[in-house]
Amino acid sequence: MSLLQQNKTIGILTLVSGIIALLCMILGAIAVNFHFEVFNNPVLMLSLPGIHIEAARWSMILDMFGYYLLLLPLIYYLHDWMKDKTPFSNLITFCGLAYVLIGSIGASILAVAYPKALNSFPIASADMQQLIRSNFEFVNSMVYDGMWNLLEMIFAGTWWISMGILIYQSGRKNIGLVTFALGSFSLLDGFSGIIQHETLHEMSLNVYLYLSIIWAIWIGISIYRKPLC
Repeated sequence: MSLLQQNKTIGILTLVSGIIALLCMILGAIAVNFHFEVFNNPVLMLSLPGIHIEAARWSMILDMFGYYLLLLPLIYYLHDWMKDKTPFSNLITFCGLAYVLIGSIGASILAVAYPKALNSFPIASADMQQLIRSNFEFVNSMVYDGMWNLLEMIFAGTWWISMGILIYQSGRKNIGLVTFALGSFSLLDGFSGIIQHETLHEMSLNVYLYLSIIWAIWIGISIYRKPLC
């Protein structure tokens, strides 16, 4: 495979990651029967009517690939591109890899936890339902509050801000600015988790969720048309 073909493949995979992330959001809404309050309190899934268990499972699988794993080729591509542009290339790439690893582990945990809890809860006794609810709340708090909206966002924000600066300096100012903005909102989400500021968290998280989709599609098309290296 020639270098040009490799670059085009990376562009396509990054574009696909954005599309899959968008499908994850759509399937997630279908899974909770468009009860959007579930996104702020996943424990409501156990008691609300019309929850689609298989859709909930697949939304997490799509999350694992769309928001995370399919970005791996891009991360290594950008690593090779920036090696002669900054002495911190290894550290920046580590942050990108940490974001993908932590995020995909969290999604894979929920892909298993959701169907088990949602299938068991309706047929369990009252005492068992309380135990399932407590465990379900704990797992969601561990993934959402600990792994995703605290730790991974610090790594993600550092990676995107660093890449945004380098891409901007390379002459691609628009995508550089968007990358920097995405990193800034990611760090803001991590900071809101540290200080436990709910309003700030919701705002920064929503920007991250949608802007990261736009960013992946945009940079994927950009690299496909005109590779960075």
